[in-house]
Amino acid sequence: MKDRCIHPNASTSHSAFYSEAVGASAMREVWSRMRSKWTIVLAAAVVLFAGNAWTQENNAVHSQSVATSSGSGEANDTNAANNPAHPLLTVDLWNYLAPSPEGFPGRIGNQGLLRLAVPIDAFGLHQFLRTILPINTTASVQGGPNTGVGDVTVYDWVLFKEHGTTVGVGPLIAAPTARGGVYGSGKWQAGAAGLVVAPHNWGLLALVATYQHSFSGNSSSPVGQLTSVQPFVIRNLHRGFYLRSSGAWTFDTFRHVKDIPLGFGVGKAWKGSNGDIANLYIEPQYSVFQSGVGSPKWQVFAGATFKFPTGKRQMEQ
Repeated sequence: MKDRCIHPNASTSHSAFYSEAVGASAMREVWSRMRSKWTIVLAAAVVLFAGNAWTQENNAVHSQSVATSSGSGEANDTNAANNPAHPLLTVDLWNYLAPSPEGFPGRIGNQGLLRLAVPIDAFGLHQFLRTILPINTTASVQGGPNTGVGDVTVYDWVLFKEHGTTVGVGPLIAAPTARGGVYGSGKWQAGAAGLVVAPHNWGLLALVATYQHSFSGNSSSPVGQLTSVQPFVIRNLHRGFYLRSSGAWTFDTFRHVKDIPLGFGVGKAWKGSNGDIANLYIEPQYSVFQSGVGSPKWQVFAGATFKFPTGKRQMEQ
């Protein structure tokens, strides 16, 4: 009978395999921690830059507002509350709740957006710097944590005013700060952002558009681009109440998702004696066209916006 042959390096190979597996797991944990730290560093850098820009804006000599409205005082206040480029320090808290998105019946997807915008008067140009931090709850994850930070996006509009209409254009960059592949692209992205705002006595018309394309990042993540077009239609009522429609049309080649929602909602704006503005709103949105796994057939958009005058603008109120 032939003796059973055992390779002399079998035990060593098994140990090496185990060590490699443990090492890979440790590397993933280290990478996750490093990504979290870089997210904090990036957010701190943005806040620091915004603070410096805010200080420069406060000390600026001229205080012309390129995005002011025309018409009655009440209409002005409501338009200012809804103007995406009104030159005040602005904090937006947005949330999109999407029940039963495409491919996930009975589950719920949710996206929260923390948006900070700072007006800047520098180099003789009126600018509006916006930073967006998404908090995504994905319907694709079953069991365990399914909420994480998405990719941070920063863009800077340079604003011009022609015949009462404000136009803005500027660069955009998105950092791969997402917790994982289901929460973000895994890629650095660059592109551009544009804006048109036309205020009227009866309300406000506006359009915000962004385009971004991946150029670097995780090699295992797909190359793609993201285009967003968000029209705003605001119809002023009385005492700060208004009707609104602001569905954001999304074309995402990273995940092959297309979504064109139309919304109809209501909101209420308040203006304080010192010029502070508060704005609350809710808007159900129905997708007239959608495709791709995860795209919502309908969703509920709700938000709160707070605007604060600073420096000379505070004195002018």
